[in-house]
Amino acid sequence: MRRVISTTLIGLGAFLIMAAVLVKFYAHPSLATMPTNYESTTELQAIDATIFDASTLEPKSTDLAISSYTVADSDVATPDGVVVWVNRTSILDTSVEGATCDPTVNAALPGCFQQTSDRSPFGAESGAAAACPDCGSYVDESVDVGGEYVVEQVEVNRSGQIFKGPFDMGKEDLQWWDSSLGEATTMKYVGTEKVDGLETYKLVQTIEPTQIGTRDLPGSVFDVDADTITADEMYGMVRTIWFEPTTGSPVKRVEVRNQYFAYDGQDVPAFVGTVEYTPDTVSGLVDDGKFQSFFLGGMVWLFPLTMIVLGLAAIAGGLQIRRPGGRKRTGKKDRELVTA
Repeated sequence: MRRVISTTLIGLGAFLIMAAVLVKFYAHPSLATMPTNYESTTELQAIDATIFDASTLEPKSTDLAISSYTVADSDVATPDGVVVWVNRTSILDTSVEGATCDPTVNAALPGCFQQTSDRSPFGAESGAAAACPDCGSYVDESVDVGGEYVVEQVEVNRSGQIFKGPFDMGKEDLQWWDSSLGEATTMKYVGTEKVDGLETYKLVQTIEPTQIGTRDLPGSVFDVDADTITADEMYGMVRTIWFEPTTGSPVKRVEVRNQYFAYDGQDVPAFVGTVEYTPDTVSGLVDDGKFQSFFLGGMVWLFPLTMIVLGLAAIAGGLQIRRPGGRKRTGKKDRELVTA
């Protein structure tokens, strides 16, 4: 019986040590990557934003509800370590009754202020844009053509981080892709900060007002006596993101947007306001971040070390039980006690 128990403990110990190696060097690298079946919806809001109302040709203040739906394209053939996500972002003007956006990206629907659809290949571990000619990298845009909205597909050569940071983030700056600007700029690491009890890395990207295009508008928009004028479309942004560092996933996001039309020294707001995750979104992302950071973070050292310690203890216990006992020896004092 002792031999059976001893053999079992030694076998268990060896198994735990081997499992610790597998967890550290196989399971963790396999799990620290984006899944091919990813799907999520993120809700954002912009309270008291100022937007350009195309129906009245004037700026208006309103609350915006923003829904960002993201799904992985698991059918496309990608190189190893590359995933493709398709994101559709719809911005609703909540002051319009029954506001909705057409999933086919048709911004002509009432209350649909803006909608875009992006397709982006990126590194499953790094989170950075990846070259994949066969994957497709583009954005669908709604364009007004003669009073009718037409969807145009525009190819985009992205760079930098797109949706998230890398797994096992360092305390360092990132290059973050900005779709309005059409390029990646530096997002500076500014320190650590707790979000609802979760330790995060806080990074800030600042984009000074930059011309990103032109827009033909009625002269009345700028009180100009002309049927049509060509205004500069200007864009500025201060984007702050709080990342859970183990997974590189954003758990909180605040974007101070300043987009406006400029003509002859005058500015007319196009989209000015603060866009941020809703409180429910932050709460859900923080809960996920706490679980993922413990689970994936534990795989680096905590779980393997614990398994090694338990494995060594099991082996030591098995060897101790197996060690044979020596013959009983009777000393002088023992004999005297017996004879007494």
